[in-house]
Amino acid sequence: MSSLRAVRSAFAVATACAFLALPAAAQSSKAPAGATAPKTGGNGVQQARTPGSEGIAAVVNDEVVSVSDVSARIRLALLNAGAAANPETRQRLAPQVLRLLMDERLQMQEAKRLGITVSQAEVDEAIKRIAEQNRMNRQQLDEMLKRQDVPISTLKDQIRSLLAWQKVMQRRVRQEVVVGEDEVDAALERLKANIGKPEYLVAEIFLAVDSPDQDDEVRRNADRLVEEVRRGGNFAGLARQFSQSAGAAAGGDLGWVRSGELSTEVDRALSDLRVGQISAPVRTATGYHILLVRGQRPFGSSGGEMAMPAPQAPAPQPRPDLAKATVNMKQIILPIENKENAKAVKEQAEKLRKSIKSCGDFQARAKDSGMPESGDMGTMRVKDLAPGLQNLALGIPVGQASPVLMSQAAAVILIVCKRDVPVIAPPPQAQPKPVPVTTPIKEGKLPAREEVERDLINERADLLSRRYLRDLRRTAFIEVRI
Repeated sequence: MSSLRAVRSAFAVATACAFLALPAAAQSSKAPAGATAPKTGGNGVQQARTPGSEGIAAVVNDEVVSVSDVSARIRLALLNAGAAANPETRQRLAPQVLRLLMDERLQMQEAKRLGITVSQAEVDEAIKRIAEQNRMNRQQLDEMLKRQDVPISTLKDQIRSLLAWQKVMQRRVRQEVVVGEDEVDAALERLKANIGKPEYLVAEIFLAVDSPDQDDEVRRNADRLVEEVRRGGNFAGLARQFSQSAGAAAGGDLGWVRSGELSTEVDRALSDLRVGQISAPVRTATGYHILLVRGQRPFGSSGGEMAMPAPQAPAPQPRPDLAKATVNMKQIILPIENKENAKAVKEQAEKLRKSIKSCGDFQARAKDSGMPESGDMGTMRVKDLAPGLQNLALGIPVGQASPVLMSQAAAVILIVCKRDVPVIAPPPQAQPKPVPVTTPIKEGKLPAREEVERDLINERADLLSRRYLRDLRRTAFIEVRI
């Protein structure tokens, strides 16, 4: 995504985010002597099953990702995303979790090669911030993770991996990212030209595709994440766990992005989305983007949303005339002889209720009961019924047995076989005068020159980070075993 946007750079300290914004990685261990040669030079997860027992999930150069590493990370991802901890959800998340754990091994190995370390004090400070932002102390955070069966070492190792990679990127960015004055001038001119065009408040989950043979695998992972969000998973939590863009630490938040400055594919997808909607995975030259539109407005306006017409009072609708409503009902009565057999009578009534499929079934069961009171109650006015029965008579579907009604003397089942509810037409309403629709576009206020320069640096740092990690994958000894 090539737009100017206020996002955190790939090397910004990311510990000031919401709960567990620094997802956990598992402890690594050395590969056993005599490990076999890699079956593939890529990092594709060939199987999407959820690990459930100890073993080796993958080998990354001279380190392993164990099955228990993957399991612990899945549990943390579920906790952070607010997703259901069931086998289906675990299976959907497993391939992407394994991919991220392998990437984290590569990042830590590169930091070690460059002589970059992360102190225990830095890790402890990051954990302290996480606890404070969630109104916990360190002990409470540890206890919460323990209840979810997530080792604290999982969180510590992931924090250490993230901080180490930030330091690697700081060193590379200082050496390689340079933004010239002419580039800032050109960016400001583009901003001026976009005043009045739509801009969108966007969050994204980005999954990189490093080579064509990974496309299907990454697409499947993206589809699984979309499905998880649509099932109620937390978008920001999933972005923190799985997104590979610079905004991941901020829950995928990209800030306001403008039409015409995005890739053609992303621009087209945003134009089709309404506020609150999530896109299907969008393929671009670099990978798959999952987009969430949080707001929309014309660029240069002061509001946070596109101005809408003033709300009009809803047109009056016909309403039921309850004074004239009638129902034809039938009943079955099962007497309760004493308190001791009340439970048995209720169970008998429940079984009987479930066997009734129509008013004809009900009439036959009423006759079989042998109770004179059972059978047709005739047509009655709803207003003459007891208040509790009025709601039932109007609410239950015609031809469907009611829930079992219990009293001290009997269990009763009712059914409505016919219902007549006249309606009262609303009075005629004068047509409202048209309300002019205006969009509050004020004089466009462009960001400061320093902000534009910072955004350009952030974009290039994000791209550099992805390319750096892609190159590490391509030269790595990687073997996936699950």
